[in-house]
Amino acid sequence: MPGLFCPGSLSMRPMKSFCAFTLLGLSALLGGCGDSQPAASGGGKTEVLRGIIASASDCTSFGPEAVKACSEAIERAVTRHESVSTTYNNIEACETAVGESKCERAVSGKYRQRLAAFLVALGTTPRAEPLYPAKNGAVGFQSADRSTYLASDRSITFSRLALSVAESEATPSKTGRRS
Repeated sequence: MPGLFCPGSLSMRPMKSFCAFTLLGLSALLGGCGDSQPAASGGGKTEVLRGIIASASDCTSFGPEAVKACSEAIERAVTRHESVSTTYNNIEACETAVGESKCERAVSGKYRQRLAAFLVALGTTPRAEPLYPAKNGAVGFQSADRSTYLASDRSITFSRLALSVAESEATPSKTGRRS
């Protein structure tokens, strides 16, 4: 019954307009269904792009339109790192707490854990979280709250540079570094 929803008769011109607007409205509603971007892992969060990067230049891995938002999120993450990182009076105390060769000297002259990468999530509210070398020789990173992001976890994407940093920060095995 094609005439039931959108009659084809010319004598029913107002009904044709109604049908055209109804179809247009339905397509607008259905256009919101689905997502052209890959969804973030994390079960329904609004972020559509998520990954681990090692520098602002890695922001290009999110696409040219995301570079500015990514760079701004990284700037906020660096500021947070500088303001909330635990500091130590000397390098020995820092390395005892966070690991050998994983510390940096702050502007204050004290030592703190070295920032190694960023977990970036771009969506309605772009954000970046400072990441530090993973403990126990793992290839990956950890956040200030000790959440771990390993390169072997396929649910999160590492940029090439971030993967290289993670590998270089990992403790070499007794037989030498991975090739």
